[in-house]
Amino acid sequence: MVVKIFPRSFRVCAVIPAVLAALIFAFAIAPASAAELVIATPDEIQGTDVQQVTWDHVVHQLLFEPLFHLAPDLKSFAPGTASVWKMSGDNREIRFTVPQGRKFSSGAPLTAEAVKASFDRYLKISPYADDYASLDSVSVEGDDIIFSFKSSPAPAMLSLSSVYGGAVDAKDAESKGQENAKSDIESYGPMKVGEWVQGSHIRLVPNEDYLTYNTLVQNKGPVKIDAITVRFVPDNFTRTQELQAGDVDMIYNVPGERVEALKKDPNIELSSFLQSGCSLLNLNPESPGLSDIAVRRAITRAINRTELVAALSGAAEERYGLISPAMIGFSREYEDEAARLFSFDANEAARLLDEAGYKPGTDGVREKDGTRLDFTFMVAFDIPSAKKMAPVIQAQLKKIGVNANIREFERQYVNQACRDKKYDIATRSYVWGDADMLTYLFHTESEYYSYPDIDALIEAGRESPDPQERAKAYAAAERAIMGKAIAVPLVSDIDYTAYRKSVKGLILTPLKMIFVNDISKE
Repeated sequence: MVVKIFPRSFRVCAVIPAVLAALIFAFAIAPASAAELVIATPDEIQGTDVQQVTWDHVVHQLLFEPLFHLAPDLKSFAPGTASVWKMSGDNREIRFTVPQGRKFSSGAPLTAEAVKASFDRYLKISPYADDYASLDSVSVEGDDIIFSFKSSPAPAMLSLSSVYGGAVDAKDAESKGQENAKSDIESYGPMKVGEWVQGSHIRLVPNEDYLTYNTLVQNKGPVKIDAITVRFVPDNFTRTQELQAGDVDMIYNVPGERVEALKKDPNIELSSFLQSGCSLLNLNPESPGLSDIAVRRAITRAINRTELVAALSGAAEERYGLISPAMIGFSREYEDEAARLFSFDANEAARLLDEAGYKPGTDGVREKDGTRLDFTFMVAFDIPSAKKMAPVIQAQLKKIGVNANIREFERQYVNQACRDKKYDIATRSYVWGDADMLTYLFHTESEYYSYPDIDALIEAGRESPDPQERAKAYAAAERAIMGKAIAVPLVSDIDYTAYRKSVKGLILTPLKMIFVNDISKE
């Protein structure tokens, strides 16, 4: 879900059933004036309403706290907005206690009823409502909100513990209307919006009515910093330069070529995590030329991932399956199988095209019966790794007689073009801690592709209560997807976050969650 790219925290107040053991999350933060923290990110938020966005952002992590948090051990949870949570003996009911006395950023009281109203709204409008496909009902008893499930709640657990599980003031949102609320939502979390200058920055100030039960942090009350400003700085060099100059305190997506320099800087701290997801290419099977599976298979074999990793200055890991080792549901067995079947082989790619009847034209571009293998290659320029890999991929495809004309757009535009089937080849990148992300990439309901056999395999993965069975089911789904040659996994980034050592009390977690409760600056 990154950016679906960031998400999630703890005091273990309940023993997690074995069938739910496993999930991920993590992150850090840093300041620029004594009372203010300044963060630079490459992308701007789609909106402040986490129930309407298609990927989350550090801004959402600061505005929303979920009912509970996934712990760094990836096997247990601890309270967040809820003081206590409890799983029923049959693993079908989760009960959260939401003590009264706290308020949304709007000033409205945060109660179990208000949390339910928020969740009801989420189910109606969120693009990720299908995380709760197994949900049977949500009810309130006093200060308790109760989630009852028809089958395994495993996919819902990760969503509940992410920023997507945070509460909005649903009454206020309804009065504003859905479109206005998208960029003007009232939330419950450590921070609230002070101002948002689109294209520049968003300034967040502490929520004075904030109280957490998160045992990962010491400070359970309002954040003790005056403000956090998140600046939108798409240029990699500029973000790094401003960090070293002290103009910002923390940056996301450190470019690979600057990692070594920052390691040597005595004022900078680096933190790294393997992407819980991957970058990939979407191939449109309805596009002329790409409608031939031989062409799609040839493109798959023409990708040299070693060159892609080199283009990213080594800050990535080659990926052959669609699920990262940093995700619940990853199958090492399938990743190794995919590496054998889909590794780089230019000769095999050329053979596939030759046998399919595509011959090089005078300019080297192959064609057959008037159809040239000449495609538009849509690249999300606000995904730094995609922008860097694009010209390398273009050169690799050219060697087998496929022309890929690079066109750069914002990630949101590229994603929508893929849903509308108005593309040939497009870059995609996602971050989410569970293999259930395949639902939002390849299930018919995602609108990207529509294959009943793939739908059934993905659904089998999300319905199984056993982690090993889920991994097998998702591996079967990957096998079917790759068999249709509609996507080409590329790499999983090694994601570096850098901050100045003058910032103290930062907490970073594996799924890039940031906690600012204890933050201070020397």
